[in-house]
Amino acid sequence: MSVPAAGALPAATVVLVREVAGLEVLMVERSARGFFGGLMVFPGGGVDECDHSDLAAEVVAGEEADQVFRAAALRELAEETSIAITPEGLGQAPEVRGQDLYAEFKAASVTLDGPALTLISRWVTPPDAPRRYDTRFYLAEASSDPPIRLDETELVSWTWIDPAGALNRNKTGEWSMFNPTIAHLRWLAERSSFDDARRSASGAAGRMLLQPEVMDDGSLVPVALPSGDE
Repeated sequence: MSVPAAGALPAATVVLVREVAGLEVLMVERSARGFFGGLMVFPGGGVDECDHSDLAAEVVAGEEADQVFRAAALRELAEETSIAITPEGLGQAPEVRGQDLYAEFKAASVTLDGPALTLISRWVTPPDAPRRYDTRFYLAEASSDPPIRLDETELVSWTWIDPAGALNRNKTGEWSMFNPTIAHLRWLAERSSFDDARRSASGAAGRMLLQPEVMDDGSLVPVALPSGDE
């Protein structure tokens, strides 16, 4: 589970939700430059060398098979939004990146909470795609309303929004998204609470490998995420 698909870049994403008269999810808008320029996404990014380091192992709690992906997910969330998920709750991360971020957390005796993440799915970009990723999507809860400081080198805006509202903005053309984001929003729209979402996602490590088939017209075959009935 911890080994990325051949030819695909390993990545990790946090689907951070809160309960406010229903579920809301944190979404961020990428800057116009780059491969995902202008898209509305969940916070996340690539697995870096620092996520494999002994320092990361000291700072990020847990011993899961996908521990490096969990470290990357928590680090990217902290870098992009300043939200640090710790065993004590949500804190604010220092304004540094990579190995320096891990070092500052260690110096401050801050532990990032790897077990707080629940794997929803593993999504592998089809082989014919111009750039391939092997991405783990993790569910996490925002039990408080954390202050958010964006990494303005990568992001231009953020918002909390209910999943149905996000899907509607995509449908009307207000927001651009890519297929994995839409699929996870559709799944989340069917969940009644964070606990319901966590129950639905439980067991994903043993069953979820999403690699949509590319059709002749370039479209992707829809794929199913975990449901409450599984």
